Amino acid sequence: MQLEGKTAFVTGAGSGLGREICVAFAREGARVFATDVNAATAAETAAACAALTAGAESAVCDVADSASVKRAFARMDETVGTVDVLVNNAGIVHSDPAYLEHVKQVQTTQIVEVMTEGRVKTHARTIELLTDEMFDRMLRVHLYGTFHCTREALPRMRESGRGGRIINMGSIMGTASLGGAPDYCAAKGAILAFTRATAREAASYGVLANAIAPGFIDTPLLVNFDDANKQLIAAQTPLGRLGTPAEIAAAALFLAGPGASFMTGQTVSPNGGIYMSQ
Repeated sequence: MQLEGKTAFVTGAGSGLGREICVAFAREGARVFATDVNAATAAETAAACAALTAGAESAVCDVADSASVKRAFARMDETVGTVDVLVNNAGIVHSDPAYLEHVKQVQTTQIVEVMTEGRVKTHARTIELLTDEMFDRMLRVHLYGTFHCTREALPRMRESGRGGRIINMGSIMGTASLGGAPDYCAAKGAILAFTRATAREAASYGVLANAIAPGFIDTPLLVNFDDANKQLIAAQTPLGRLGTPAEIAAAALFLAGPGASFMTGQTVSPNGGIYMSQ
């Protein structure tokens, strides 16, 4: 088993990618500490992992709140042991219905424009509609959350003498933006830069930091996209479909395992070919 004897702290573990990553890690022998703002769904994930491995536990963790993160790490130390693998996966979408509807219309229009005319013509106006509170909340969960958890994990990994792995969830939106999500693009782009900075700083004590930048994955976070939108995206993707949570979990498992032992400061992007970098 690739992760036997390792302990993994996973944020946003109550559903979607987070739960899939937890289960994949448990199958490979890891002790999983599943965290989420929702205590019930985190506990459900831990129960699913406990059926596969010994030592699965859960805790409430609001990654935007540094005190909540500190409490979660302290509970992990008490229950399953110190962290070997950190997966910063927690994320949000906006909750304002009017803003979400505007974003949906913009993105649908722009996808059609790219497919039929080869370029975007519609002015999104989403930057004008964003409030300070909306922008701040997006950054606090995605970027500050990644920072808060990394700040707690690094000294534990260093003091353990075993090194560790940090896996941050970015997005292709952090490198190739789609209109209608400027705050999300900013947060994800910053996470990719933070990953590289972490990798350089932590390499001397054996901690490897990498990011995953998924393309369009069929999870609950795609609330802006109805079936018609998803079909349009699939048609624009060379592999002809959306990705699955299991495929992102496989990337996380690779980065956590022995196959990625000479890899740090990198971004892995399972996106079906919709974005191809050099």
